[in-house]
Amino acid sequence: MQNSTHYQADVLERFIPISLDRLISDLLTAELLPAEQHNAFKQFCSTYTSLFHAQSHTHLQDLKRLYLPFNPDRDTLMTAQENTSTQLTHLKEKLYLILEDANYEQISEADLNEALNKISPYGVQVSVDFGDFAEVALFYRGSAIQQKLYRNWKKLSFKKQPIDILIYRRLFVLLQPKNRQQWIEHFINNKKMSVQKAEKKADAALKVFGISNDNDVVYLKLFKDIPREDLEMQFPNTRIQMRLFDKIKLAVTGGGGTAGGVMATIGKLSATIDPISALIAIGGLLGLLWRQIAKIFSQRAKYSAMLTKNLYFYSLDNNMGALTYLADTAEAEESKEAILAYFFLLLAGETSRANLDQSIENYIHEKYAIPMDFEIDDGLDKLQQSNLLSRCDQLINAIPLVEANSRLRQQWDQVIDNKVFV
Repeated sequence: MQNSTHYQADVLERFIPISLDRLISDLLTAELLPAEQHNAFKQFCSTYTSLFHAQSHTHLQDLKRLYLPFNPDRDTLMTAQENTSTQLTHLKEKLYLILEDANYEQISEADLNEALNKISPYGVQVSVDFGDFAEVALFYRGSAIQQKLYRNWKKLSFKKQPIDILIYRRLFVLLQPKNRQQWIEHFINNKKMSVQKAEKKADAALKVFGISNDNDVVYLKLFKDIPREDLEMQFPNTRIQMRLFDKIKLAVTGGGGTAGGVMATIGKLSATIDPISALIAIGGLLGLLWRQIAKIFSQRAKYSAMLTKNLYFYSLDNNMGALTYLADTAEAEESKEAILAYFFLLLAGETSRANLDQSIENYIHEKYAIPMDFEIDDGLDKLQQSNLLSRCDQLINAIPLVEANSRLRQQWDQVIDNKVFV
């Protein structure tokens, strides 16, 4: 049996898990739109997505400019005026808006605490100290169930059994470690340290995050298919812990063997007066103790290898690259919402928001077997911004395809001629 992943039928996602190209192709092959309008609709989709890409590119460049002073991977010079609290606030505001446009959901504090109190299905138990950060934010897109095979030692089962694991198909993590001044204040106020000692401790704390200056740093991380119980694995200050089962196993096997070795060594020492024999007996005891200690280190090494493997295969992007990934995702989601809204307005003519929303959700459920909560307001707002609706109050109507393509071409010509800045 292979691992399988499926979306939850009882959870309505805003995310449309269909590529933009496939969505357009499926709309045209569904025989809903008259054949003579297919080419005009293709032109509409092509021009609209090109215009929206130009707008998204401008927003992305602005976001990159805001993030540059806080990027831990930056290799360009920075003036003292760049790194300001105001710029950091603007960065987070715009970043959270892009996450909203990309249909990410923020993980609540209650869900995060629940996840932190569970042991990973991979057998890796880790902990994280959130006090090391000035801000932590986690967002996910796509809550799904992944079925995997595991041995359940609690039920004394040697055969692997299928279990269901709640995973996040996409996980975004924002981490802002404390800066040097914040660490110094923490050690002085909470640990009652002197200023000199607090400064040394602050420098040591910053090294954990690879920070060597006084500037604020913001880490942006993207992962895929992360089990909810493994959220701690995505933090740089995780501490690997031994599971209770492993502690008992080491205590039974190691403790029994060590106790027996100690007793045997005492017996040998009491029965011999030969110094060489005594040294051999003591050496044997030390070797036995070392083997038991080595088992503990071996177990920790196994956990570290599992952690490294998971992060290697599940990591998608970091920092500046994560911004580009999110912007591309938001652009695709926004385009899909606008195109779906316009397509079904062409079919329905004048209709209400509720009816239009229901028609789109019914189509996606019937075509792809995916229940979802379509963002009808987002789709209509984007059409309104592009002047593609003839009315948008109690009843909504879209302008005809020929007129829509004409208006979009005019807008594109303005962009090309640099008459407007999108």
